[in-house]
Amino acid sequence: MDKLSIAKVLKPQGLKGELKCLPLTERKEVFENLKFVFCNNEKLEVVASVFRFDFAYITLKGVDSIEKAEAFRNKTFFIPIEEFGELDENTYFIDDLVGMTCYTEEGEKIGEVLGIENYGATDILQIKDKWATYLVPFVGKIFLDVDIQNKKIIVNKENYEDNKV
Repeated sequence: MDKLSIAKVLKPQGLKGELKCLPLTERKEVFENLKFVFCNNEKLEVVASVFRFDFAYITLKGVDSIEKAEAFRNKTFFIPIEEFGELDENTYFIDDLVGMTCYTEEGEKIGEVLGIENYGATDILQIKDKWATYLVPFVGKIFLDVDIQNKKIIVNKENYEDNKV
C-alpha cells in the first residue's frame, strides 16, 4: 500500500494527549474525516481531528496523557494514497517530482529535481546540474510541462536561467 505523509507531530497539546501537528498537505479537508493514520507502519485509530490556526490537532485512541503523546513528537503521520483523492490540475505529489529530469524545450538536459521547499509564496524546486544545485520557483512560466509517467519536466531555458538562485 502506497502511503502519503499528511502531518508531522510538533508536540503534545494540553494534558489529555492531543497532538499539535504541522500539515504536510495544502488539502485541509483531509483532516476532517480522518479515521486512521499510520505511524512507523502501525495503524492508529483517530478519535478526533480538527484544523485550527494553520495546525492540525489529532487525538489518537489510547493516547490520553501528555506522557503518551510525547512519544509521537517529531513523528510523521501517513494515510493510504487512495484516501487522499484526486489531485487538482497542475498539482503533483512531491514524491512524483523528486528524481525527475528537467530538459529545455530543445531537449537539452538541465538537471535533476532533488527536493522541494516552500517558504510561503510558492514551491521551490532544488535542481542539481553538473556543477551546482539551484533553487527555482515552481511556476508555469519556467516549468512548461510535467510528464509524471516519463519522469520528465520541460523548462523554458531563458526563464529558468533568469530565476535560478
